[in-house]
Amino acid sequence: MAKLFLTTLPSQEDIQASSCSLYPDADPASLYTNLLFRKAATDVEIHYDNYFAKYDLSPGRFTLLLLLKKKPEGMMPSELAQKVGVTQATISGLINSLEKAQLVARETHEKDGRAFVIKLTSQGQGLLDKIAPDWYPRVMKFWSVFNEEEKNLLNGMLDKMIQNIHLLK
Repeated sequence: MAKLFLTTLPSQEDIQASSCSLYPDADPASLYTNLLFRKAATDVEIHYDNYFAKYDLSPGRFTLLLLLKKKPEGMMPSELAQKVGVTQATISGLINSLEKAQLVARETHEKDGRAFVIKLTSQGQGLLDKIAPDWYPRVMKFWSVFNEEEKNLLNGMLDKMIQNIHLLK
């Protein structure tokens, strides 16, 4: 699905004028902060999508490869689904696409012959080895514009957002 978002954000004054007509108790500062956060998150996600597309990956598929790299003994699909917060159906589709690309392989579970584990293949490891020298310096460069104090402050705010995400439900 395409990630749509405003290319130019309205001013706080514009937000106040439009939001108060829809909801008189609206807090324009909170709405503006929400727009800024969503704009940043959307832009970062689009850049991630475009970057990993060069390798026929998505950020999610890359994440699965990283998880599997940490577990050479492999992981059960249910364990992968739980780690990344998706359903069994979603993880099955991701695994199937990675398996088709020969980046992962299914192997019979050593303790339960009815089950299987997913393991990173040598091609999957090779792809991670190819991406890492380019990807990690980009991430470091992006975050280098923030000093340690700013990063710690942002980390605290993002943690607080994660802890309170239920308020949006």
